[in-house]
Amino acid sequence: MDAIISKYKGKVVLVDFWATWCQPCIMAMREIEPIKQDMRDKNIAFVYIADPSSPIDEFEKRVKKISGEHYFLTEEESKYLFKSIDSNSIPTYLLYDANGVLKNKSIGFSGVEAMRKMIEKLLPDK
Repeated sequence: MDAIISKYKGKVVLVDFWATWCQPCIMAMREIEPIKQDMRDKNIAFVYIADPSSPIDEFEKRVKKISGEHYFLTEEESKYLFKSIDSNSIPTYLLYDANGVLKNKSIGFSGVEAMRKMIEKLLPDK
């Protein structure tokens, strides 16, 4: 996880673990879209991570419509990463501050307003 988060040093990072077959994941992505639009000029990165349980062709098709950074893990990477974050469920969300420190982990989607508040709390006042 550190290797991914370090790419966005200085930014708040929302990591979304999802799968192409996960309807709650897809629904949450749609619901989060207004937050992404509202914050497009803010110092935040939206990162999406999927694993081989998603067919690669379906993953590639879907990510064209999802703004943000996308990672498709191997089975080995996925097992390691889920173990390191102590989760095996999707959707799972990790929210990091601009220093790369994990500030929140949510298993399941807590709703748009809760997500917005968690993000805004970490954004620098500018």
